Amino acid sequence: MADATITRTGDTLTVSVGSTVVAEYHATSDVERVNTPKPFLHPLRTLGGTVVTGFAPDDHPWHHGLQFAFPRVGDHNLWGGGTYLSPDEGYRVLDDQGSIRHDTWGVVADDDGTARFEHELTWLGNGGEVLLTEHRAFALSVRHGLGWTLDTTSTLTNATTGPLALATPAQRGRPDGGYGGLFLRLGEDVQADRLIGAHGDIASSGSESRTLVVQAHDAAGQPLTLGLSFVEGATPGARKWLYRFAPEPFSAIGWAGAYDDGFELAPGESLTFGHRLAVMDGVVPAEAVEALL
Repeated sequence: MADATITRTGDTLTVSVGSTVVAEYHATSDVERVNTPKPFLHPLRTLGGTVVTGFAPDDHPWHHGLQFAFPRVGDHNLWGGGTYLSPDEGYRVLDDQGSIRHDTWGVVADDDGTARFEHELTWLGNGGEVLLTEHRAFALSVRHGLGWTLDTTSTLTNATTGPLALATPAQRGRPDGGYGGLFLRLGEDVQADRLIGAHGDIASSGSESRTLVVQAHDAAGQPLTLGLSFVEGATPGARKWLYRFAPEPFSAIGWAGAYDDGFELAPGESLTFGHRLAVMDGVVPAEAVEALL
């Protein structure tokens, strides 16, 4: 089986394994301001070519494939769409959306069968003020006989002169609203058949586990398996999983480190998030997926 190779065209990176493009990373975005322009990975594909991700669907046009963002950064919405105010008021679309800006590329290379890329970013508030700087890095490796894995690392640094909160709707009282951080919007036709944590089946969003295995299928009944994990030593907050599958009208999974409590950074303070995603064709036993995570 071929190794991962990477090509760069402007601010878009393409990772291929043989003739299959398994990932496209878009460092810049031209979505409407209300949907928070931010870098994203889409489409992601299995080695067999099944599309895993969805981008800007009608129900949530601020969901952009695999993305890293937070609903609240100080007084600003860095997620997109409406802002959750309270259980009584719910969501309201305010003029509070910011953006996540690509600044400069670092390493963009493929070696030893792994495609690596990294860049520097700036998180901007609604008025263009600098809130956070970020160093973001990825490594995509082929796991011969199974599929591929993607390691992601994001280090956020408070660039303001005061304390800066990273928060989710959960901190304002929304039940099961702890989405924020790395978030995977799945394709419209991807549905879960079984969710398995480190200690057995997972039955509800908000469950705690370092790993999550999702055995799923697409509209044609084609099986696929996803593995997700929090990386040891680079995981602030909770190790909880927020997800939406049927009977919800869409499919998505979030690494929900801020499911219960948000984060607060002092001026100049940094916080690093580390995650892994495994993407495979077919129904892969949980034990084999765990070995990749």
